[in-house]
Amino acid sequence: MSKSPKKSAPPVLSREVFYKGQKIVEQDSTAYRAYYIETGEVEISVREGKHEIPVSKLGPGEIFGEMGLLVGNQRYATATALSECTLTLISKDVLENKIGAIEDKAIRAIINVLITRLRESNIGQLHHYKNFADFQERLAGLLDKANQGIDKDKKDAFRDEAAPLLDQLESLLDKYHR
Repeated sequence: MSKSPKKSAPPVLSREVFYKGQKIVEQDSTAYRAYYIETGEVEISVREGKHEIPVSKLGPGEIFGEMGLLVGNQRYATATALSECTLTLISKDVLENKIGAIEDKAIRAIINVLITRLRESNIGQLHHYKNFADFQERLAGLLDKANQGIDKDKKDAFRDEAAPLLDQLESLLDKYHR
């Protein structure tokens, strides 16, 4: 009776535990691995200038960190544990070997196109959030300025001039409100 050749076991992937509030990866750092979430929640955020913008919340069964491995060696976002997390680490070699094992060149090309489009979409979303954050800061500055006070003699004139502007702003907010 001949023995059939043994299939080699898949590589053992290591796991790490991260605690609530702990940074898992930092934007702009070098990407060495991706992460599969076994347990817990992770927030993905992107920094643009002084703005830190949360872009997604991930949970068990989801993967993050793959963009840095597939598109380049740089992290495009920061990942922070929102709760205690157990993560399976996926090395660049393992990920590249899995994608390289796809024999259909068209499928590999589609994967690369989708990765590029997703990256471009993330950049567009970041600029949108940055513009909105700038608007919010400007509005907060105006409110601070109004709270600092207006001359008592000019309050009625200010109210008369500002009321139509506030009505216009409220109308705009109603128009774009979800």
